[in-house]
Amino acid sequence: MTRLYTITFSLFVALLVTVPVLGADEPNDGTVVSIEILPKQLNLSDAMHGRRLVVIGKTDSGHTIDLSTDAQLEPADKIVKLDADGFIVPVADGKTTIKVTAGDKTGEVPITVGGMDQPRVVSFVRDVMPAINKAGCTAGACHGAAKGKNGFKLSLRGYDQAGDYRELVDDASARRFNRSDPGESLMLLKPTQGVPHEGGLVFEPGSRYYNVIRDWIAAGLPNDAGQTQLVERIEVVPESPLMHRPGLTRQCLVTAFFPDGGSRDVTREAFFESSKPIIADVDKHGRVTAVRPGEAAILVRYEGRYGISHVTVLRDEPGFVWADVPVHNYIDTHVNRKLERMHILPSALCDDATFIRRVSLDLTGLPPTAGEVEAFLHDGSDTRLKRQQLVDALMDRPAFVDHWANKWADLLQNNRKHLGEKGIWIFRNWLRDMVRSNLPFDTFVRQLITGVGSTYDNPATSYLRVSREPDVASENTTQLFLGVRFMCCKCHDHPFERWTQNDYYGLAAYFAQVGRKKGARDGEEIIYERRDGGEVMHPKGGQVVPPSFPFPVDGVDGKDAPTRRAALAAWLTSPDNPYFAKSVSNRIFSYFSGRGIIEPVDDIRASNPASNPALLDALSADFKDHGFDVRHLIRTIVTSRTYQLSVETNEWNAFDNENFSHASPRRLGAEQLLDAITVATGRRTNFKGVPASFRAAQLPDGAIGKGGFLDLFGRPPRESSCECERRTEVSFAQALNLVNGPTIAEAVSDPQGQVAKLAANAGSDAEVVDGLYLSALCRKPTPAERDAGAEHIASAESRAEGAQDLMWALLNSPAFLFNR
Repeated sequence: MTRLYTITFSLFVALLVTVPVLGADEPNDGTVVSIEILPKQLNLSDAMHGRRLVVIGKTDSGHTIDLSTDAQLEPADKIVKLDADGFIVPVADGKTTIKVTAGDKTGEVPITVGGMDQPRVVSFVRDVMPAINKAGCTAGACHGAAKGKNGFKLSLRGYDQAGDYRELVDDASARRFNRSDPGESLMLLKPTQGVPHEGGLVFEPGSRYYNVIRDWIAAGLPNDAGQTQLVERIEVVPESPLMHRPGLTRQCLVTAFFPDGGSRDVTREAFFESSKPIIADVDKHGRVTAVRPGEAAILVRYEGRYGISHVTVLRDEPGFVWADVPVHNYIDTHVNRKLERMHILPSALCDDATFIRRVSLDLTGLPPTAGEVEAFLHDGSDTRLKRQQLVDALMDRPAFVDHWANKWADLLQNNRKHLGEKGIWIFRNWLRDMVRSNLPFDTFVRQLITGVGSTYDNPATSYLRVSREPDVASENTTQLFLGVRFMCCKCHDHPFERWTQNDYYGLAAYFAQVGRKKGARDGEEIIYERRDGGEVMHPKGGQVVPPSFPFPVDGVDGKDAPTRRAALAAWLTSPDNPYFAKSVSNRIFSYFSGRGIIEPVDDIRASNPASNPALLDALSADFKDHGFDVRHLIRTIVTSRTYQLSVETNEWNAFDNENFSHASPRRLGAEQLLDAITVATGRRTNFKGVPASFRAAQLPDGAIGKGGFLDLFGRPPRESSCECERRTEVSFAQALNLVNGPTIAEAVSDPQGQVAKLAANAGSDAEVVDGLYLSALCRKPTPAERDAGAEHIASAESRAEGAQDLMWALLNSPAFLFNR
């Protein structure tokens, strides 16, 4: 009999929460009882670079509000003055104060001015380039574009100051400057539209940036590029502002610190960007506006240095009271601290049926059987204890090895295109041995990086058979084991980060002496160390680039290492490397939560901050303290109360998607889904070229079953080291396959399968329903579900047909397709 199945899917539910932006004067924020002024004192020495003050009011309701805009500043004398932007500018040497008045509250800031009798020297590095950058001349849409604009090219965001000086001063026969009459220089006429300028008006004559460039020209265009030290770091204030409702504003202050001990307020020259403008927006002057509840990072950039202000916006709703909840381990401690600060209450624990399915899928890639579910539900021992015992039992299963070896096979690109037919099996088996033996992760990585010999005899060498070029090997290594995407630096300095083009090629040089040759056996390759040639050349100038680390690690300089790769491996896996343990901990945590503490997990950078830095630091420290023990890390995560929370939300956490206050449904991966269908129905998929007992998670690579169910549901092709290769979205094509495709249809109608056995052996229709729910959803049906299912079976042409209908509907439900 042919039957047409139809079903309505609700695969995605989008919850749109609209929070009105309130005017600053509408809510009652309380009465200001005191004010705090930042900085608390000022030292000034340059009339071109003043300082700004931020005034924070504390109210009787316990809130803080920014009063900077309305505060009145009054210098005590003429030692300092206020410029048009409200910055305090030095006039003469001496000591003075400035009075700050906000409402009926006042305060004073002591000021020391010195060095005003010294001639001012305009610095190309510290004065001119920041002005040019802020004006937008070096932006990607202007002269910082790959080919420049109208024959004039500057480095992107001014990363190459020496080159930019040559372009500005020497290019075009030096016609951009008029030393005898600086105001007639094209460098000033263009941005002020004294002559036609495609970029329009950039700044006005007599403005601050105009004066900086004019003074520099008048001084003879002095060049201190390569001599004057660049900014060492920047500091952003406030660091972590808590804004108790939408509509409030906060002013950021940015201070640059230099290696010579000097500092400067660079708020006007800094660039500001919000990671989530829908939560907290920021203008070009550094003024932050709270838009809706949540968290956002205000990313601040100045001359190649980056800082962050972590903004928290709370809901403007009274009645929140933090309720202490049990803590299973330090993960819960750090999550709960964040939730309390955010005015979020965590969900309740999930029930036992949900937990056994969730943790079984996460640890082994397989759902529990109906018998395992019933045994767990009937275990009357302490909930926390029996869940811990279940975790230990699951981690001892062969399926745990299959599931986790498969994850690393994806990322390490175990693909016959790279390794050949025999090579994929050898590498697969080695990865399984690594997981089975719980090889410390730093040892695992060192073997991959330093491997020599036959790819058949030493399977770790397959890593360098896949990553054949020094630049590719470097990019894969940093993305996999540091969580850093170095590929952005191949052509120029990273536009958003500290990494430079020199860093990129210096790191790639560690792989420059990898030699490869054919082995005696078919498909075999030998990896060895070359002692001559094979150097990395810098694209600018073509010079040989010596190996160098992009950042120092205590105790590792590489000088005594026997090979370049040995030096790299020691640096990479050192406990003092600030990225290694963090990257791995973050990646593994994401497998159990659906998102990383830093997301994406392989894009760690200052401009992509962690949602809970304390939690990530604690995970990393624990991982290192236990000798990079992956099993310990996994066990810690899944035994935490945070992992065991329900997907059901409450009024305080329904809007939260990044603080781990509740579980998030995750669509099963391709192999998980196919193997789950096998467990639920008892019908195994037979794959060509492998033993009949093989499950989807045990396949060596994607060539088996290519183009079928697994690929449709997002099995990665293993062509890159990015987690993004594995797709877990839901598509219309997938829905059609589930509804009318052969995979589920054949599984539910198998005469030797679970459905047929239940229909034949169960005593009543209600017992059939119970068995189907336990097999498919790992729980018993509710009374209403049992009654509806039994009624359908009773009305069907046969019990077998009714049971097939019900199992088909369960396998097509979100409760089966998602890990909840």
